[in-house]
Amino acid sequence: MKRFPLLAFVFLCASLFANAQAKVSYPAEQAILKLEEQWVAALVKADTAFLETLYTDDLIYTHSSGTVDTKTSYIDSIKTGKSKYESIERDDIKVRFYGNTAIVTCHSVLKVNKNTINSRYIHVYVKQKGAWKMAAHQTTRIVQ
Repeated sequence: MKRFPLLAFVFLCASLFANAQAKVSYPAEQAILKLEEQWVAALVKADTAFLETLYTDDLIYTHSSGTVDTKTSYIDSIKTGKSKYESIERDDIKVRFYGNTAIVTCHSVLKVNKNTINSRYIHVYVKQKGAWKMAAHQTTRIVQ
């Protein structure tokens, strides 16, 4: 009978440790999540100066329609109002790291150019000269 309380205690400690480990957020992850929040704010505010610093020079930006933009063409579309973001709501955000590369996946609901787009997106970040930069964006529309 003395073994049962001991085993129960061991399992309790193991589960508490596992839960504590799952909630740990590392500095690189926090940096990427902050950039993601700033990206959303920049699109809604049309803050192209921030986007210029966030995107790599060879950015590949693929829209849910299949249209592909470069850094220059995408930022120009925001400057001219061709792409006007009203809001972006996100959930199910996950960040994974592979050396100096971070992959972000997310569910989002975009309100852009008076259209509402239910989608998932993937962002690829690379660390260049000590700073995280977005190198690729791909949105996939969720058809219901």
